[in-house]
Formats: sequence, structure tokens, C-alpha cells
Amino acid sequence: MTRTGRQRVNSVVFVVSFGFIALAVAAQANAACMDGLLQRAAPSNPSTPSNAVPLVRPISAVYHPGGASRSSFLTVADQDDADRNRSIVGLWEFQLDGVPPDFGTQAWHADGTELMFSAGRNPATGDVCQGVWRKIGPRTYSLNHIAMGWDFGYFGLRVHIHAVVTVDAAADTYSGTYTATAYAVTPQNPFDETNQIGGGTGTITGTRVKPD
Repeated sequence: MTRTGRQRVNSVVFVVSFGFIALAVAAQANAACMDGLLQRAAPSNPSTPSNAVPLVRPISAVYHPGGASRSSFLTVADQDDADRNRSIVGLWEFQLDGVPPDFGTQAWHADGTELMFSAGRNPATGDVCQGVWRKIGPRTYSLNHIAMGWDFGYFGLRVHIHAVVTVDAAADTYSGTYTATAYAVTPQNPFDETNQIGGGTGTITGTRVKPD
């Protein structure tokens, strides 16, 4: 082997050896950090007997942006109720009695969103709409719902519905009231709510759809 070849081999060996040394040092440093954390976390002789320490039950939650603190966590299945089965979360058959009338199925999701399939509207003009909800009292919920669709052969309708509903104690039905405002919009500005063309109020009822 030439002198140049031996120099290249020695260089490769040095680099590989240095890499293993660096990994070993990093591992030791990490282990030392973990040891420090474990030592800090290690409990000293507690003054409170272990059998007196309250049991903390974790609650599943989903992240929900917005809210008073700009971000918040919503308890999954609305577990802050005394009985989680009384939650609004689930699938419902709904009916609107008023202006506009409607009926269909409605899903209230644990992340604070809501999805409605309107059987009273032609699917060709738009029969799916969405909303967001929040809890405002015991088994009572506020819904902000937006429907958009086609009328007279072109896109141009936006309906904004606000509802307040209360789930019954058995969690089998809900009932409440709603107000609806209709706006004429254009594809260029589909979210504009300055051109009001109608509105109404009514009652909304729902029956829970249960699994077999």
C-alpha cells in the first residue's frame, strides 16, 4: 500500500472512531440528564400517607382552537356532565318546525363541530351543511350553523342558523328554538351577509339514533 493510501485509511478510521466516541459521549450525557430528572422526580419521604393521596383520573380531550383563552381543550364525549351519556355528541334525527322547515340527520362531534344532512332539500341544490357548537349550561348547547347552496339554477344562497337546544335527562331527545336568516350571495363573495332576503324562527327537535 502506498503512503497516500495508508493516510486515507487512517483518516477513515479516525472519522469512524470519532463518530463512535461522539455517540458514546452523547449517550452518557443523555443518561446523565435522565438520571438528574429521575433524581429530581424521585419522591422524598412524604408527609401525606400514600393511601390519602387522591386518585387522579385522566380525561380524554381534543384540542379546539379559539375560545376565551385563544385555545382550549374540549372533553371528549362531554365528560364534564355528571353522566357522559347525556351528552349531545352522537347521531340524531332532527326536524325544524318553522321557517324554513326541514328534517334529516345530524351528527354532533366531540370536537365541537356539527354536520347535517337535509332530507327536505334537493341534493342537487345542496343538502349538506355544517356548524359549530358549545355547551352553555347543564345539557344545553348553542349551535352556530351555516347552509350554502344553489337556487334558481345558480349558486347564490346562504342561510345562517342559530339554535339553542337542551338534551332530556334520558339523553334520548333534544328540543329547542332556532332563528334563521337567508342571504343572497355570489360566487365572488359567497360569505357576504349584507344582502338579506328572508328569515324566520321555529322549534327544533331531535331523536338520538342508537346502535343496534
